[in-house]
Amino acid sequence: MRRIGLGLFIIGITFAKAYAQEDYGPVNTGAANYLTIPADARSAAMGGAGVAAPGGDHAVFHNGAAALSDVTRRGGVAYTYSPWMRDYESGYSLHCLGGFYKINQRNAILLGFRYFGYPEMDGTGEGVSGIHPKEIAVEAGYAYEVIKNFSVSATFKYLFSDMGRIGNSRGASSVAFDLGVLYKCGINDWEGAGWSVGLHASNLGPKINYLTSKEALPATVKVGGAADLPFLQMHKLTLTADLGYRLSPADVQALSVSAGAEYAWRELVMLRGGYHCGDKKKGDASYATAGAGVEYAGVRLDFAWLFAGHEYLARNTFWASLGYSF
Repeated sequence: MRRIGLGLFIIGITFAKAYAQEDYGPVNTGAANYLTIPADARSAAMGGAGVAAPGGDHAVFHNGAAALSDVTRRGGVAYTYSPWMRDYESGYSLHCLGGFYKINQRNAILLGFRYFGYPEMDGTGEGVSGIHPKEIAVEAGYAYEVIKNFSVSATFKYLFSDMGRIGNSRGASSVAFDLGVLYKCGINDWEGAGWSVGLHASNLGPKINYLTSKEALPATVKVGGAADLPFLQMHKLTLTADLGYRLSPADVQALSVSAGAEYAWRELVMLRGGYHCGDKKKGDASYATAGAGVEYAGVRLDFAWLFAGHEYLARNTFWASLGYSF
């Protein structure tokens, strides 16, 4: 039973430490908070905004309906790695694999996988090996264009928390759902320019039932907007912003804002920057981000870096994404 308590403590306190500010102390952030970490370097570089931004590879993590807004690609897949809280302690890591495939112009299939690993901890009791907690999310979704330029999506998630074998228990699991809506529109008399608005409700589902407690999922609702603004033939500026509200647990219900920009030259080289503003009283930090990307012959490499003060334990985290589209 001591081992159960230790495992739950590791998982529960990790994100309380990461997001809490010194002036207010840790708060109860519930379970599966790795689902709140940006899942790709492009979104991370723009402050975590992505509800209305175009792109399909990681749409399953941000807003599945956005997969249909990418009119130039039929499908794609991308992998992302982030050593979370690496300045605090080594061993935390996030791995994400996302992809999409368009059956036709109005239908798309979405797939995603997330793995969050924790540092190994010493076991307790004679003959008990070390504890190496990990959490996994397997995601599958479907996007459909209801009418021209208006798309919806639904994503199913299977969530699993593994604290090592404890008696007859091999971990805790739950399910969750995401719902997405996206509307896009061109800008008259501006070739290639357009704007979009989206709504995304994520991590809606029952609590994860551990052996000794039940913990709420990080349910969140976000609305977002984006604009693609090409200029001087070879250049394009993308602006995007999200307004989010954390629904659960009750201790962390609060508003947040994420905003960012991307400059692209010939769709080959991209520079990005952004900012996330959170309520530190509710355990949500504020931080700046920056990043860059390159793309050639369908292959993309993106990188992002997080800047924050010493009180935010996830400072100096980075994301690296490698993807291919066709």
